[in-house]
Order: sequence, then C-alpha cells, then structure tokens
Amino acid sequence: MENGISSEVIGPSLTYRADIDFGNGTIDLGGLEVYQALYFKKIWETHKGGPKGLGATFYEPTSIPIGFSLIGHYCKPNSIAMFASVLTAKDNTGDPTHGALKNPIDYRLVWTSKGLNVSQHEDGYIWLPVSPDGYKPMGHIVTTSPEKPSLDKVKCVRSDFTDLTKVDKWIWGHKMDGSSSMVNLHATKPKTTELSVPTGLFLARNGSNTHELACLKMANNDPYNAMPNFDQIIALIDVYAPLVYFHPDEQYFPSPVFWFFQNGVELYQAGQIPSSVNYDGSNLPSGGGVDDAFLDLPSGEEDKERVKKGFLPIALNYVHVKPALGGTCTDLAMWLFYPFNGGGKFQLGPFTINLGKIGEHVGDWEHITLRINNFHGNLMEVYLSQHAKGKWLTPNEFELINGTRPVVYASLHGHSHYSTPISHVHLTGKLNLSDVRMLHDEFQKMNISSKSWENFFGFGVRDDAAKSNNVMDLASTRSLICIDYMDFGMEPWLNYTGRWGPKITYDLIAEIMEITHSLPDIVKKLFMKLLQMLPAELIGQEGPQGPMMKESWSGDERV
Repeated sequence: MENGISSEVIGPSLTYRADIDFGNGTIDLGGLEVYQALYFKKIWETHKGGPKGLGATFYEPTSIPIGFSLIGHYCKPNSIAMFASVLTAKDNTGDPTHGALKNPIDYRLVWTSKGLNVSQHEDGYIWLPVSPDGYKPMGHIVTTSPEKPSLDKVKCVRSDFTDLTKVDKWIWGHKMDGSSSMVNLHATKPKTTELSVPTGLFLARNGSNTHELACLKMANNDPYNAMPNFDQIIALIDVYAPLVYFHPDEQYFPSPVFWFFQNGVELYQAGQIPSSVNYDGSNLPSGGGVDDAFLDLPSGEEDKERVKKGFLPIALNYVHVKPALGGTCTDLAMWLFYPFNGGGKFQLGPFTINLGKIGEHVGDWEHITLRINNFHGNLMEVYLSQHAKGKWLTPNEFELINGTRPVVYASLHGHSHYSTPISHVHLTGKLNLSDVRMLHDEFQKMNISSKSWENFFGFGVRDDAAKSNNVMDLASTRSLICIDYMDFGMEPWLNYTGRWGPKITYDLIAEIMEITHSLPDIVKKLFMKLLQMLPAELIGQEGPQGPMMKESWSGDERV
C-alpha cells in the first residue's frame, strides 16, 4: 500500500461498448490531450451517509497510457453502480516553461474523517492542490495518510484550457454545524456547454459557497476533430438505437411528416385562406413568430380520425446529430412525430381521474437522445423526453437488446418516454396531511380495491406504460435530418416557425365538472384546485413547435 492507496482494481466500468471503429481513447483539446480512464483502484470508503445512507467510495484512475497524468480522484455514492468517466491529461504544447500542465506548489487539507463517526476502516484525507500562477486545479486527491501527497502526484492545468464549473448532484457529506468537520461532496458540471469539457471529478467543500475547481475546455482550432464521420454515425445508430414499445391501448401512433402533409393537413395563416401543405413542407412559413401560423387536421370527420391515428408501419425516426460536452461526446437526438396527442390521466392520492379532452392537441414531437462518448464509442447516457422536460438515465437502467440497445416505453396517449413498463406519476407536489386523511376516508367509503395507501401521498399527471405488439425499431427507421458539423441538406419543414397544431380554447371548469361528476364533492373541489397548479403545457390544447425551434436543438436537454 502506497500512501494509503489499496491495490484493489475496479473496471472497466464503461461496458456498453459496441464493436465499431470509433474512438481511440484520447481527444486533442488543442495542445492538451485527454484520455478517459477505464480502470480504477479504491483508495478509501465510508459506509454511512450520502444517498440512501450507504456512504461513498473514492478511487484513483489507473492503467493510463505513458505520458498522461492524473488531474484528480473520483468519488461516487455507494448507492449507485460504478459507471465512471474520469479524464487524465497529457501536455502536447511543446512549451517547456509554460506548458499545458504543471505540478501544484502545495496541498491544502480540505477535510479529514479522523476522529469522526463516519463508519470507516481507516481515516481518510481530502486534499486540494494549490496551483501555480496561471494554472488551476481540476480535482482533489484523497489519501489514508495525514502526510501531504507528492507534488508530482497530480497536475494543474493552464488557465486557457479551463472553464468555470458549477455544483451538480450531491455525492456524500458529513455535517457538524459550525465545525471544520463539516464537508459536502458534489459532482460538478460546466457553467456553459458549448466548448466546456467535464472532467468527471468531484468537489469537496467545508462550508463555503465558492470553490476553486475548474473543468476543461476545447481549445482546438477544429473543435469537431473527435466527432464521428457519416459511416460511423450510421454504425452508432444501428447498435445503440432503442426499440420503442407502445401501450396495448394506444390509439395515436407516430407517422412520417410527409404522410401527415399528404393526408389533408391544412396550413392556417392570418388573413389567408387555409391551404394544403407540400409533400416536403416547402411552402410552410419560416422566420415568423410562433403564433403566425398553425397546422390542423383535415376538416372531414372520417379523414380527421384516420390522420389522428398516425401510421406506425412507415413511421420515421428523425435523427439530429450534434456535438456535446465540448466535442467529447456525440448526441443523437431521435425525434418522433405524432399527428395527435390524446387526453391524459391525473393521479390524486388513490384516485385515478381520466382527463377527457384535457391534454389533447394536434401535433406531438417527442424525442430520445443517445449521448455517445467520443473517447471509446460507448453509450454513456440516454435522455427520455417527458412532458416538456425529461430525464437522463445510464444504460444499466434499461433492459438492453443485444447488450447495447435500450428498450423504451411510450406512455399511453401522451407519448412520454420511460425505461420501465409501469404507471408513472409526475408529482407536482405533496398533499398536506389533512388532504391525505380526507382522501383516505373518501376512498375507503367507495370500497374500491387498490394498492397500499402508502403509494399515494402526492398528485400529478399519470402516465401508463406497457409492452405490446406495437413496437418501433429506431435503427431501421432512421432518417438523418441534420448533422451540425457537416454540410447536410435539411428538410424544408425543419425551418417552419409556426405551430404543428392549433390553439384550442374550452371551458376548463365545464370539462372538469364532466369528468369528476362521480367523485365525492370534497374530492372534486380539491382536484379542481390542484389541476390548475399544473404547468400549462400539461393541460392546454396547444400545438407544439417543431424540433429545430426547441431549446434542446442548439442547447442541452431540459431536466
């Protein structure tokens, strides 16, 4: 054991790698080359505190190529599986006096567990490298010895290769107010997203709201040097694209955009007669405001109902390829278009309330984003859109087909995406104790069988997801619509700035009275109050804008 570091080696943790010719482990940031470590050795661990009270473990990247140096250690909560993405660095500037990397000039002890009740086998020490002028520390060093680490243990990075970070998810902490024994550990993420490169390291703070750690920055004249070429993009889609399963009761399926246009959809603009839409959308207006134009279903009832249902057999997966995390990752944003979004459900304690027309609207764009790591070509994360926001999940949170392809479930009528085939409730808030007791009493009076009461303390939109024979293979249905870093002819409909469905107004109170007529009056009153607390996009009948008009087209996903 050297300076308290154990010999236990963990890894590789990034196992969701397809056998494709993409990614060699390193990326040139423009004089600073970075390598993503795959193997780790455990340094120190605690078995108390943190998420789920299970403690945290600290690791040192190992088995890194000759010439690369540590820029910090890694830490994760014991409540999650090992899935590390930690960078090491190599100076390629050729500058002997002012290179990209330098040793720290000292270390400052941030925190030690010595003498504290943190459920440990030995004491741990967290150190912050003190950087020379013009350089910044990237991460902390952890030891099980009170002696300062060697000055050549870690490198600081020249400031022009760094960017600002902000605090992200909590990892672990030990709290003793007003004491130097207090510490909180967090992951960090860049304050900006375009050229900033996260390191995967952790931040330790002992009470201050400020911190000194930075992330890296893509400074290469060709910021897209590590992005996949066209053939590699196709290979990535083939091996990582999900299969999307629809609910057995689903009525409204996706369709190609051209099918939507071909089947009688009309374009409405102020002061103009409604008109049909060209096959490719080339007559749709661009450059206007969101409410300057909208699309609507055919006027005939038979045609309208037919178009609402979509046409799954020829539906397409519209793929937008863009750089992420400073060009160290590739985002494959996979967009599905639904001609119609059906009405939803509302969960109020144990009561499931069908919302009828509330939530219905013409035109529904949903997407799934695959974040591919450009170092090794592995699938890092999957973003699932859910009611104007969404959630990032790691591959090990999915059922995987052929070891690499996630199984995704589209919710009934609303088409939100999930990794599990169950009912999901978007909790808008918690009920107060008196409302909980009232709902419990009223539900018991109705003598309806239910799951245990403990599952129903909140309220919000309910999404039901389940597997059926209706499934969409997003690999075989791919249609590339934009590659940000290549000359690529985009479909004309992408530039359409109006809505893909009309705004529809109705008497919300009347609708609520109709759908809640069978509920006890006291429950009905609470429901009416809570429903109006929902975000407008969850209850309104308003057509959405297209993919290119969304924030996520040029920015990161909303969570």
